[in-house]
Amino acid sequence: MRRAAAALGCLLWIGAAHAESAVSGRVSLAIGRLALADVAPVVVYLEPLDGQRSAKPSAPATLRQHGARFEPSFLVVSAGQAVVMPNDDTIFHNVFSYSKPNDFDLGLYRSGESKLLRFDHAGPVRLYCSIHDQMNGLIFVAPSPLFALASESGAFRIGSAPPGRHRVHVWSERLPELVREIAVAPGEELSLTLALGASASSP
Repeated sequence: MRRAAAALGCLLWIGAAHAESAVSGRVSLAIGRLALADVAPVVVYLEPLDGQRSAKPSAPATLRQHGARFEPSFLVVSAGQAVVMPNDDTIFHNVFSYSKPNDFDLGLYRSGESKLLRFDHAGPVRLYCSIHDQMNGLIFVAPSPLFALASESGAFRIGSAPPGRHRVHVWSERLPELVREIAVAPGEELSLTLALGASASSP
């Protein structure tokens, strides 16, 4: 009986060790009468510590030019990930950015053409078109693929989080970044409540 119990405990431990770990929860706003939508978009991402290696960047994302607008107007990618930028309009566009060190200028390209650009450095990248003043967009480059865009209610989930210590960052263009240190156990779904604007970064 004891051997069977020990064997079952060992199997459960092995199963937990190989189960996917994840970090989920909700972001709230701790500033007066403002709602989270007032400071959106909000990105939550993990910075692995303890020497963990982050996952490889995902397949290329797509940012279209349609109706003299960027679609979507906000995009999140990870460092090292490429973005395909097709021109779906019947007019020329010229996509560029002054955001160093991710600054670039794709030059004029016609309807039906597409350009591909890889973003190697973390941080926000503001997009413009030299022909159309009203065209602007924003790409946020997270340091790793361990990120999520918070919903309107503040809900988020980051799957495939490697077990160990991480710094969780909450980023909004309109507020100082919130940083907390967390520990993720093998097979754990760690639930967090993060109050953006509550205080300065702390462990």
